Amino acid sequence: MSEKTKAYQRARTAEHFAEREKMILTATRTLMDREGIENTSLSAVAREVGLAKSSLYRYYESREQILVALLLEDSDHMLASLQKALGTLNGDTDLKTIAGIWAKVCCDHPRLCLLVSQLSPILEHNLSTERIVEAKQEFLRRHRKMAGILGAVLPKLSETGALTAVQFVFTVVAGLWPMKAERKNTLAALEHPDLSHLKVNFEDSLAGSIELCLLGVLAKEQNWVPELK
Repeated sequence: MSEKTKAYQRARTAEHFAEREKMILTATRTLMDREGIENTSLSAVAREVGLAKSSLYRYYESREQILVALLLEDSDHMLASLQKALGTLNGDTDLKTIAGIWAKVCCDHPRLCLLVSQLSPILEHNLSTERIVEAKQEFLRRHRKMAGILGAVLPKLSETGALTAVQFVFTVVAGLWPMKAERKNTLAALEHPDLSHLKVNFEDSLAGSIELCLLGVLAKEQNWVPELK
């Protein structure tokens, strides 16, 4: 039986309901990667998964809730990748190396970066207060897990400091990602000699920001004050 044939069958148990939610997320992921987030409408998702649009409301209240669920799923994948990458480090490691690894992992999860950049300006605008609270609680759980991963390679960093760094990095990702000039006209415009300095290398810029953040948090926690000249 095909996935779309399954989709037409009404979910009648908790197991079937969970399976249907997974199918919707898989279809959304495929559609978004193929058509872009701007074309990932609720109607398009319904066609992709093989459900009537009205049936989707049994599982998700809006397109935005589906995308937030996809963001949470991608966050889990990114956490696993970060833990594996940082787990290869032994002993004292400089901040530049840690920052570079962290930025590389983010770069390897472009859909996650895109969804993070869309969370506050777009995705939360069509979610109920209840769903926003649920989503933010889930994000906080993942932020704390990431803070634990970071603390394992930077033992001098307090739990609070690690969490501060994690939240800062997601804020930077949200701001930097839209500046990745990928549209044809924007790329052409940045070839102008007066604008070439505006080109953003996402990975390098993120790595530099992470390094500065970690340096700043460690300095603050250790009451270190730079010498003024």
